Amino acid sequence: MMSKEQFEQLMNKLDTLIKVTAANTFQGKSMTESICFLADLGFGNTEIASILGTTPAYVNKVKYEAKKAKETKKQKDTAEEKVGESVEN
Repeated sequence: MMSKEQFEQLMNKLDTLIKVTAANTFQGKSMTESICFLADLGFGNTEIASILGTTPAYVNKVKYEAKKAKETKKQKDTAEEKVGESVEN
């Protein structure tokens, strides 16, 4: 059976491993890309913040802005499709 102290040491090592892996995975990528990728994998704001070395509030802000930008792009693409259809007709 594992003691509480051993369990905590194991968890600390796993946290370190996750951060090192994330650093290698996200090298050369923007913070927004990294946050969105981890969010898509199901990580919460607190977990993402811990992995990337930022705050949960910042993660929340970036996710909100990315969602808003995606919605704006979708609306723009839809409007362009409608214009294209009216030109064809």
